[in-house]
Amino acid sequence: MRKAFAVLLTLALALGLFGCAQQEQPAQQPAQQPAQQSTDVTAKTDTPAPAPEPAAEEWHFTVQTERSEEEYKADDGTIVATKVYEQPVLRLESASGEVFAGAAPERGVTAEQLAACEKFNAATTSVGLWDYDIEAEGRETYEMRKEIGGEMPPVGDEVTFVSANQRGNLLSVLVSDYIYLGGAHPDSGLHAWNYDLEKGEFVTLNALTDRPDELAEAIAYEIASQISASEYRDGFYEDWFDRLLEKDEFEVFFDSDSLLVWLQEYEIGPHAIGVPEFEIHYGTISRFLNAYGEQLLDLPTEARVIGDFHEAQILWSWLDAGAPTDYTDTRIENDVYYNRVDDPDIHTLADVSAMLSQYVDKAFVDAQLAEGNILREFDGVLYAAAYGRGDDLTIASVDYEAEVSGESGKVIVTIHRQDFDDATSEWAPTGESDVHEFPFTLRDGHAVFDTMEYIF
Repeated sequence: MRKAFAVLLTLALALGLFGCAQQEQPAQQPAQQPAQQSTDVTAKTDTPAPAPEPAAEEWHFTVQTERSEEEYKADDGTIVATKVYEQPVLRLESASGEVFAGAAPERGVTAEQLAACEKFNAATTSVGLWDYDIEAEGRETYEMRKEIGGEMPPVGDEVTFVSANQRGNLLSVLVSDYIYLGGAHPDSGLHAWNYDLEKGEFVTLNALTDRPDELAEAIAYEIASQISASEYRDGFYEDWFDRLLEKDEFEVFFDSDSLLVWLQEYEIGPHAIGVPEFEIHYGTISRFLNAYGEQLLDLPTEARVIGDFHEAQILWSWLDAGAPTDYTDTRIENDVYYNRVDDPDIHTLADVSAMLSQYVDKAFVDAQLAEGNILREFDGVLYAAAYGRGDDLTIASVDYEAEVSGESGKVIVTIHRQDFDDATSEWAPTGESDVHEFPFTLRDGHAVFDTMEYIF
């Protein structure tokens, strides 16, 4: 108000002065018009600046649970069945902890984010480990027990949230499932949902590889190594290893540092074994990942280096009588039998050198090929000595660790030893271990080792 008054006062003074000046001027002089400047000042003072648009908020995915409990009763009021379910629910949360409650995109929430939540939540309404109508099972069991005069606790189905982990756009959610149908004991199991948050799609382990058979085999052998080193190894079925090798895909949960793998009850052992779980380092599977798997998992360099070491070990076994051969095509030299190498891509020693040099320094590779007598060429065709080394049975288990500094580092391999106990007719850990170090240099994102030896 004071400012407006001051403007009006200024105008009045100006007009008064203007009148006096006009009387003193000659009649032929035109009058000056200063009023336009005052009008502009008044307009700028009275018009407010437009309010800034509110900044879009950032929202991230979060997993919550919704718990429901149900009881089913017989006509006489007896509880015959119970159902308890903790459903994992995918929602969006702001940095301040607010959970988005809208149904349409707004405040920075996108349509793609809402669609991802909707699809995930629709799938988690049931686990699917067992397809039982728990109410019908309870009523039938109760009536049967009444006829024979027995008593029983109610049957039940219970799903419990265990854990959730997010690696970039990959979300893994793990639940346990328990069911009791009136028998001698309940059954239990584990189930995981693995979900690409960006695509809004569920993913399986095999979707992350172009080599599913090799991946499944590598996981089976790692599980076998852990079982063999366990004090519970005698509790599994006699053919547990064959059953592992028959699996073409494993159920998994993608944890922060490792892959959690499990077998459901009765897959490789009786009920007493339960649901055996195994932690498998990402380095065991990194070499099998396709481009999508590498992008989705985004593994650290250390895990990829350990994967490169595993790949180098498999290829280096060629120099330790591990090359695939055709036993019907044989050559003899110095009383040594050689069989033709049976590989569609490897036909000469130069091919072997190129293959091994992907992971081992070429100068070291060529020196080993020149000094060794396992691989030989006859008339330009590659042959391998026809004898086998066999596995080192004194190896109980092997640990791998990678140290990376810039573009170089080393893989540290620790071999834990075991010995056969004649008294118990079993292999037992000796407490001894061997440590081997393999220096490497990173080239195009993969480790190339200075030296190599086959440790098995």
